[in-house]
Amino acid sequence: MGLKSWLQNFSKNEVLKDRKLSAQTLREMPEDILRIEMAAKKGNRGSGKNITAGLTGNATFFTPKTIKDWNNAVQSATDPERPNFQFLQELYENLKLDAHVQSVIETRVKRVLRSKYDLISQGGEVNEDAKKLLNAPWFESFVSDVVMTKFEGIKVLELFDVDEIGELIRCKDIPKGHLLPLRQEIAKEAGGENGTSYVGGLANYYVEVGEMEDLGLLSQIATYILAKKKAMGAFLDYLHKYGVPPIIINTANYDKERQTELLAMGVEMHNNHVMVIQGNETFTLGDVPTGGSTTLFFDFIKLMNSEISKAVLGQDGTTENKDGAGTYGSLKIMQGVADDRHESDKLFVQNVINKELLPRLPKINSFYSVLTGLIFDWDESSEMEQKDYVESAVRLTQAGYELDLDELSNRSGITVKGYRAPFGTAADPSLEDPKKKSPAKK
Repeated sequence: MGLKSWLQNFSKNEVLKDRKLSAQTLREMPEDILRIEMAAKKGNRGSGKNITAGLTGNATFFTPKTIKDWNNAVQSATDPERPNFQFLQELYENLKLDAHVQSVIETRVKRVLRSKYDLISQGGEVNEDAKKLLNAPWFESFVSDVVMTKFEGIKVLELFDVDEIGELIRCKDIPKGHLLPLRQEIAKEAGGENGTSYVGGLANYYVEVGEMEDLGLLSQIATYILAKKKAMGAFLDYLHKYGVPPIIINTANYDKERQTELLAMGVEMHNNHVMVIQGNETFTLGDVPTGGSTTLFFDFIKLMNSEISKAVLGQDGTTENKDGAGTYGSLKIMQGVADDRHESDKLFVQNVINKELLPRLPKINSFYSVLTGLIFDWDESSEMEQKDYVESAVRLTQAGYELDLDELSNRSGITVKGYRAPFGTAADPSLEDPKKKSPAKK
């Protein structure tokens, strides 16, 4: 019995209000209705049957990472007998703290999220009602997580929690440290050796994306990010040592205890600018050392940012061209390189949605039964900007083509009532063949 049929025989309001359902009622419930009921009991956090409900969380420590940490994390994750992603997850969380890394990654992710799409039937018609079912936060999270597999490697996404009407309310990205991909299991604790299988009976609720051997682009650019962090740390040390004038304290007191007190005062003065001295004791501020160049730090950090941009976007002209000299044409070529990656990301997401997501959703809950048999495809025409669309329309009309004026009005936002050929063009009536004109009256 389907969800709609069951609701006709048993009021949905009764399901949601009655918290003491009989065993007979529970046995008669379809699985999706049972999950709705359990979700309502648990404050919309799922029925407790999902794997993530039993995961043990860990505190996050953002300790400095080194090349050695990267090497150990990659070695552990690529162990052919028992890959462990715990250290790789900790490394990635640390690498993503870099503002430039966040920016270039979000550039690729956000472009996919803002791309228009259609859900098309077998007959080629766009189903607008079905598109509304995907206009939800959980779907945006799903698409974002799918794109992030390009940077972080294999992911397992959980689609389980629903609201009182059976609609999905979240997409959970299983923490990488809990994955046991060889056995397709999720460990209770990060780095655990045994876990719960996410295939078999639970396969409908878990989507595996990416390949186990692919650790993602973050693994490849980790050395650039870590080198940049080291340069920034060295710059902070430079400022601490040479950016503040030295404090010189003079005293005639040879008592070691008093000298220790004065030393402590000098150290504290860097922060408080207050010192209490005695007798003929004096202190002076020295000159800030000159001759040291800080451009070395900035040049190195800029170089690392450039390498990161090239790895993620394929070019650095649209991110690091503030001081560079580039022609408009060269920048357009660089933007085209970035567009190639965008098209690759879209194709990857489209395949995952068509092969993994859309077939699952009707099985997860009959709320999504309308999606059965539909195909996800990107709406390329919708991505043309209004200005470009109008310019294209002008070129087509000048070439002699007739356009749908209603469609042109809707797409351009400009009311178009009719068409009049520009003076002097081939379509101008005054330029018609004289032989076709009617003879002049005598």
